[in-house]
Amino acid sequence: MKNLLIILTLILTEVIGYSQQVPISENYFLDKYSLAPSYAGNYNAKYLFMGYRSDWTGIDGGPKTVRISYNDVFPFMTSAGYGGKMVYDKAGIFSQLYIMGSYSYNLQFSQDQHLMFGLSAGFYKNRLNLLDYYNDPKYTLDPSLISQDVKSKLKFMSDFSAVWTWKGIEAGLLFSNISFGDAGYKGVNLKYNPLANFQFHATYFYSISEDWDVAPLVIIRSGRYIKSQFELASQAIYLKKFRGSLVFRDPGILGFGIGANIDKGLKIGYNFNLATNVALGAFNNHEVSIGINIFEYLSKKVNTMVHSPLN
Repeated sequence: MKNLLIILTLILTEVIGYSQQVPISENYFLDKYSLAPSYAGNYNAKYLFMGYRSDWTGIDGGPKTVRISYNDVFPFMTSAGYGGKMVYDKAGIFSQLYIMGSYSYNLQFSQDQHLMFGLSAGFYKNRLNLLDYYNDPKYTLDPSLISQDVKSKLKFMSDFSAVWTWKGIEAGLLFSNISFGDAGYKGVNLKYNPLANFQFHATYFYSISEDWDVAPLVIIRSGRYIKSQFELASQAIYLKKFRGSLVFRDPGILGFGIGANIDKGLKIGYNFNLATNVALGAFNNHEVSIGINIFEYLSKKVNTMVHSPLN
């Protein structure tokens, strides 16, 4: 049993580094709520977004991520919104789950200027599946290890964000996965303080003509045990219906995205990127997203706190 605990501790020490970062998504043009809780109720209200992302498609056991989110405006308080999201991520033998609920408040200074605050709270949990690890033919099977599944204790998490908007300009700061105290694992004497990230983003929605709009976006991510990361993206929109985007994320990641508003209550998107500093095809990433608003088909009026030409 002592040897088992030593082995588990060594494995967990390695995977905790991966667990410090929230799984990346490039669905932010379609679902701004994925950028910060301040957007809950402000953009694409009443939409249920579902997404699947496959990272490192040339590598066996590469990360796979499933996302589900929904946001809306409170019917009794039009300056406040709410949202909920679930993110499940699996990379090899390691998996993690986030379940968060959000509240946002829109403070309007003038007709064009708003300051949106957002707060999320929820739970985080991760798991180590040793059955997958020791089913690899390169390892000698050990019944005492195969029967073990290491689960973290449930951890309370919270996010806080503030986003300023003015005439198409948006700038926001997010402190994500704020936690208090250490988390631990059941049956293993190992403590850790997960995540603790921050993110800054800025974007500008500009209408070139009646048919064409563009929206450049810059994102800076960093946090505890995480190297700072710079991301630059830009989206072009045609007839408020068809979308195309380009993205650069360091170190050396390039990508593109396409999407469309298929119907009045249906939006789809696809994103692809690759790492240019490794063998071509080794770290390709694919992400598919769909947004559905059943209230559009029920002919109910959709309210949002901040007017957006893409809502």
